[in-house]
Amino acid sequence: MSEPWLERWQEGRIGWHEPTGNQSLKRHWHATDRRVLVPLCGKSPDLLWLEEQGNEVLGVELSDIAARAFFDEHDIAFEISGEKMMRYAAIDRRIEIVCGDYFEYVDETFDASYDRGALIALPRSARPAYAAHTASLLSPNAYQLLISLEYDQDLVAGPPYSIHSDELLSYWPNLQRVSEHDDTGNLPPKFHQAGLDEVLEVVWRSE
Repeated sequence: MSEPWLERWQEGRIGWHEPTGNQSLKRHWHATDRRVLVPLCGKSPDLLWLEEQGNEVLGVELSDIAARAFFDEHDIAFEISGEKMMRYAAIDRRIEIVCGDYFEYVDETFDASYDRGALIALPRSARPAYAAHTASLLSPNAYQLLISLEYDQDLVAGPPYSIHSDELLSYWPNLQRVSEHDDTGNLPPKFHQAGLDEVLEVVWRSE
């Protein structure tokens, strides 16, 4: 499952990347002074925004191309450590990216998490394991913000995948659906070519 994603980074096929960050995150995140886990973070500027809210931020990413690009594009000095999983750590900021298989990542407990592109990147067969592993990394009362998509998968297949409420709540019954809007214009060309006229971006948050 990892090879196609590594190839996408090598070839620059990263249509899911939001160069200016995710607007729903900025509207709905309400936590500071937390240790925030960001699974499958890519090179998202959301890491910067979360840190600017007073948080310590750690992303986990498969591709070292993405990790290096994050620090280079934002002119952030960093150092590298680790063996099996390389850790890219900002020198003067509280941001790190660990490179490797998310399912093999273990660390001290986090008290917050932000998922914009992780759950929706995984096929249904992998999502229960992802949810269970994420739960193992979070404290019992961790603050969570998760962004999902909802669309007609009979017209086009993911990734990113459509995940409806009943499935998502089977993983995290404590999350509340706090917002939704049509995000069709912000999606890869295959969605437009398939004739989709509505793709909802849905924001879920713990209260």
